[in-house]
Amino acid sequence: QAHRLVGNPPCRGRRRRRTARRPVHASAAGVACGMCAERVDNQQVNGQANYKRAAPIFHSEDHKMYMLIVALDYKETGRPMTCSTAARNVEELARQCGVQWLTPLYNEECTRDAVLQAVKNKTAKCGPDDFFIFYFAGHGAEAADGSQACVLVDRRGQVSASTLLKGHELASAVLDGCDEGTRLLFLVDTCFSSPIVDLDRGSWEGRHAIVVAGPQNPSCAEEDRGSIFTHACMLAIDKLSKVGRDNYSVGMFFNAVLHENDLVFSSKQDCVVQAAPGFSPDAMAWPLVPPLGYQAPLSRCAGPGGIRSDAARGVLSAALLQHVKQEALNVPVSIEEYISLVQGQSLFQMKPFRACHAGCSRGSCALQ
Repeated sequence: QAHRLVGNPPCRGRRRRRTARRPVHASAAGVACGMCAERVDNQQVNGQANYKRAAPIFHSEDHKMYMLIVALDYKETGRPMTCSTAARNVEELARQCGVQWLTPLYNEECTRDAVLQAVKNKTAKCGPDDFFIFYFAGHGAEAADGSQACVLVDRRGQVSASTLLKGHELASAVLDGCDEGTRLLFLVDTCFSSPIVDLDRGSWEGRHAIVVAGPQNPSCAEEDRGSIFTHACMLAIDKLSKVGRDNYSVGMFFNAVLHENDLVFSSKQDCVVQAAPGFSPDAMAWPLVPPLGYQAPLSRCAGPGGIRSDAARGVLSAALLQHVKQEALNVPVSIEEYISLVQGQSLFQMKPFRACHAGCSRGSCALQ
């Protein structure tokens, strides 16, 4: 019963064969499936920048970012995790990226009522060019009705059927609260087999919404692997910054996450991206752009002899370190080869201007 409430039980078995990573152009796929929300697992997508609205950092006066971080360690249950360690690094990243409205919720703060109220408070403020970013790190579960759900806790840190927040309930709260033009990004790091939020379910058509998730294959024996997905995301942002990219698509970001997952974690993490019907990852600017000099936690803690224990304390969990190829950290890369790779092996193209085409005048746009 406890396993059903908190997610897939640990089980040993044969890991499914990973599919070849070739670029997937969601627009063509959407036509083939009748404008469904195309989900791509462990494959590259179109990484070019085919969006009309740049990241909020370039229009900070009128394009705001609202972000909710929900992370749980389940210390009062029989299946503890170390999600909050990685999530606090995400909080630090968000602050560096200039997120104007940030609410982090950890452990016993993550009750069902508190999370839904935080979603309501954040989305009520979102305007047509703003971003709402929802980050979740924790267990997932299948509810009694078959719905996929985030496993939250009560005020005592306990889990039960009443602490589950179903993916479609979360989606409804976001859709009901946000302006129709708000850009929506869900980042989900879970040991569950599903990304939890499914953009094929609900009224997502016409919305600029994307889920980027790191679910876990049910054949994995370990539940807590130290939030590999979250660290692959931060390494991707770090690397893209180092090669001079500060205006890139969610598609390019996802391809960079796949690359770091391969390079640093030997592809131990499943990575999933799903865009709303009629939308695609190349059509949204990646919002979390840090200032020059940003280093992901793994990069910051790596020295000539490997991970420095003094630097890693409180920043990296022991569960993560056993999966890290330390020799792959802070390795110089060819800018041209790297950009070509994360564009999805497509033709090498650069945007003549980084700015958006959302009607800004040259005087008001920070990049023209």
